[in-house]
Amino acid sequence: MRMSYTHYEFVDDVMTLTLAEGPGESGTVLRFTRATWEREPHEVANAARECVESAVRGWRMTGERLEIELHDVPAAQLGLGPLLELTVDAAPPRVSRVHRALADILLDVPERR
Repeated sequence: MRMSYTHYEFVDDVMTLTLAEGPGESGTVLRFTRATWEREPHEVANAARECVESAVRGWRMTGERLEIELHDVPAAQLGLGPLLELTVDAAPPRVSRVHRALADILLDVPERR
């Protein structure tokens, strides 16, 4: 799945990375969020803004290719499969920003090498 829309923001100690298939957050949408003051390390939401805490089991980003493994129950709650294979369709500097943002947000889930 090609994710051509990326947006990162850090507002009021909340980090949010949004990835979407199309402009204006159309098509498949994923939001990864972490609030610096909360005990729950991260949350994942879908286009309908259904949100699940600690959903990611593992992840890896190689260049523009992003693999995200979700726990089974959260994946079902979000209407997604347990393994997401995404391509971040952006220029290399933006791909690097997505990688850094995911590393910060998914602090509790080390990147697989």
